[in-house]
Amino acid sequence: MAAERAVDGYWAEVKVRSPDAGGEWYLAGAWFGAASAAVDWLHGEAERLAAVLESFESEQSVQSGYSSPVSAVFREWAADEAFRVVQCAALADGQPISANARGPDRVCGAGNVEVLYSLAARPILRPVLTPFGSSRVDRR
Repeated sequence: MAAERAVDGYWAEVKVRSPDAGGEWYLAGAWFGAASAAVDWLHGEAERLAAVLESFESEQSVQSGYSSPVSAVFREWAADEAFRVVQCAALADGQPISANARGPDRVCGAGNVEVLYSLAARPILRPVLTPFGSSRVDRR
């Protein structure tokens, strides 16, 4: 009886994963009623994460083999207004979005362990059911 699915909001989160350390850490998460609010929040979290990581990044992390420090990746992503519009439209259209970077561990303090930083948002979908005996979809 499910005719289609409607967007019921957007979940955005900041997560760090480490296959090497066998862990996953949620740093922040929030629910939003509009795609633009979720994307704005992610950009704010990217700036916050970049500021924290910059305080730990040094010549040693630059020499560790990564092409760019994680903070630089997230600052560049947050500053890209044209891409923000693209990601906001994709999220509003029902597609998940993300910005990702990898670098040395700055969360758990495990030394030479690589971690994957991810800022992501996805639509929360709910089924839209048709009334019994009707072929019309209830678009509420």
